[in-house]
Amino acid sequence: MHVLMLELREMRFSFLAFILMTGLALALPIKAYLPVPFLCQAPYAVWKQPWQDACEEACIIMAVRYVKGEPLTRASGNQEILDMVDFQIKKYGGHYDLNAEQIVKLVKDYYKYDKIEVRHDITIQDIKEELAKGNVIIAPMAGRLLGNPYYTPPGPVYHNLLFKGYDDRSNEFITNDCGTKRGRNYRYQYQVAYNAIHDWPGSKAAIASGKKAVIVIESR
Repeated sequence: MHVLMLELREMRFSFLAFILMTGLALALPIKAYLPVPFLCQAPYAVWKQPWQDACEEACIIMAVRYVKGEPLTRASGNQEILDMVDFQIKKYGGHYDLNAEQIVKLVKDYYKYDKIEVRHDITIQDIKEELAKGNVIIAPMAGRLLGNPYYTPPGPVYHNLLFKGYDDRSNEFITNDCGTKRGRNYRYQYQVAYNAIHDWPGSKAAIASGKKAVIVIESR
């Protein structure tokens, strides 16, 4: 009996070592969903500046309000977009398209929230793992690759999307897509969303060359 117990212990340790060496992960739940509040980047359907290019701000506001447990209304969200744009003009000299690193800097500068980082060369599985942990994802996108029928044609060249869950039963990510008033809990097929992830490369003409990068915002 003693020998058998020793053998079982060795088998258990060997299996744990195998997991550590190979990176084998425990199975994720079939579905994850985070109740992140929704905000359209043009809360009152005024699709001119600054709202036309406020996808970064809208995604940030949704994410931060969620991780802080704060309510979000159309009125408060609209004012926060304007305040954040004004902050950028004063601190950075303008209201520009932002890449993933710049979005992280804005969150740290404006909200003083540090539990946020950029992840490069991510996979679909990586995104699902973060969502299963309760973390929110903001992803810079080549917007026209998403094929959202509710965008004004032909859709935004550059866009940002908030990931709030996934569903393996339908192979879909659950998002808050601030680019349309119908964007609450909007679903994209895993591969469609993943293929559209492209960080802002500095110009619209080069959007297809943008790297795979997402922003992970950890809950408190």
